[in-house]
Amino acid sequence: MQPEVMDNDVVLLDQSKTRPHPGPIFAVGIEDAIYLKRVDMLPGQIILKSVNTDYEPIRIDMGEQTSDQFRVIGQVLWVGREYK
Repeated sequence: MQPEVMDNDVVLLDQSKTRPHPGPIFAVGIEDAIYLKRVDMLPGQIILKSVNTDYEPIRIDMGEQTSDQFRVIGQVLWVGREYK
C-alpha cells in the first residue's frame, strides 16, 4: 500500500468493522496471508486493490470454496511510522 502504508509502519485496526465498503483500507486475510487493501464489491466477487500500481487487483470469487479462505480482519484507522 505504498506510499500510504510503508514497510515497518504501525497500523491500528478497528476489528469491529468487518463489513467492507469502498473507500477505506481494510486488513484482509486470504488463506495464511494478510493484506492491507481497498475493497470493491461486485455481485459474487470481491476485488482487492492496492494504491501501488505495481500490484494488480486481486479478484476473489465468493463461491463456497473460497469464501471460507477469505476474511476481513478490520478497517485501518491509523498508520504511524518511526521518524529516522
